[in-house]
Amino acid sequence: MTQVLLNVAGRKIKATEITYDDLVILYRQFVNKYGVVPTYVLCDSKHNMPQGRIITRLLKENKITYNDFILQFGKTSHVRTESMDYDAFVKKFKDLSNTKGGYITSTELTNNNLGLPSASWFVKYCPDKTVKNYSDFISWCGFNAHRKFTEKEVGDSLIQLEKRLGRPILKDDITTNNVGFSMIVINRIYGSLVNARNKLGLMKPLGVIPLPFSYYKDILTESLLSFKDKTGKTYVRWKDLESGLYHQNNVEHKSIMKAFKRENIDLYKYINDLGFNMNPNTFSFKYIFDDGERIVSSMEYDFSNYLRSIGYVYNESYYRDVPYKLFTDCKGKSNCDYCLIVDNKYKLYIEIAGVISNDNNLWRTKTFKYKKHEKYRDKMLMKEKLLLDNNCNYVILFPEDMDSLKYKEILSSKIDEVIYNVA
Repeated sequence: MTQVLLNVAGRKIKATEITYDDLVILYRQFVNKYGVVPTYVLCDSKHNMPQGRIITRLLKENKITYNDFILQFGKTSHVRTESMDYDAFVKKFKDLSNTKGGYITSTELTNNNLGLPSASWFVKYCPDKTVKNYSDFISWCGFNAHRKFTEKEVGDSLIQLEKRLGRPILKDDITTNNVGFSMIVINRIYGSLVNARNKLGLMKPLGVIPLPFSYYKDILTESLLSFKDKTGKTYVRWKDLESGLYHQNNVEHKSIMKAFKRENIDLYKYINDLGFNMNPNTFSFKYIFDDGERIVSSMEYDFSNYLRSIGYVYNESYYRDVPYKLFTDCKGKSNCDYCLIVDNKYKLYIEIAGVISNDNNLWRTKTFKYKKHEKYRDKMLMKEKLLLDNNCNYVILFPEDMDSLKYKEILSSKIDEVIYNVA
């Protein structure tokens, strides 16, 4: 086997012989050159980096978690959420919340760029088992999770918002991102936005004249570009854009749709022309690549796009919906989501379990709330048994892996493992 030599600050060292200190230097060299902290996918000889299995070994030998290791190199989106890091994450959560002037909301933690895990993760791993939900966690951290805004606070916020906008306040403007509360608070204190305008002496809209088309178009465009910049994704859903994470002025998608309809402009063509994909049907997902690959979920879309980005070709180096009866003794009609041809010769089977959560690797035994999820889990167990009984290399990916982009690292490590074990 050809030895890979890495350039460590001008020294040529075999990849298999680098030390922990060498690894730190290599990571810093990569960050200085490319401006990002590398994922395992980018850790190869082409990028002057050791493979994932070498990194894992060095970190284990030096008793440092992957999370703690990469955080020393600056901002990164691929943070592992290991239970041993709980105290450190809580401290970071509190520090960022205090800097913000209020606790970080669960929405802000969704696919966040803060280097923090999700709200559900904080609840799940909390050492205090009386913490059952995110509100409990917020209170446990010392913040007031059930704070009630006073009439003065709300009034002052609305006055400031009007000054900032330079126009009458509309319902679309009342978001937690804009003012820290929703229309529920307005309705509780004033009864309606109309009453709030009257009592505070705010500007009143002239009839029902909508805002200019450019207003909605600019918010949509800026939200899309921000979404791509923060997530790396080009498939987008309305709930992503309405989350408040990608634009300071959050607008309901119905308002955007109406604005484009008034101008007789095809909204979804406009989105596609910007390089994004969005399914017009909110309740289903269908997409066909130019080479004929059919996609029926956003997770499949992300995964297939990623495979293509790292050089895999549909129906050449990866295959879809492969019948289990072709490579196992399965008598039924079950299909495997993906089959990858690794290193042009080894097969790696991928299942995307898009309906159930892993729940700290307890998905096999946990009790699910709904029977359909129980049935889905049983089906996944049957598939896993077939893969194990037939000595297949396989990976099962879950929604949390896909949402956090951790699936890229998982796949890269598994590919390295397949090549290493066979070699």
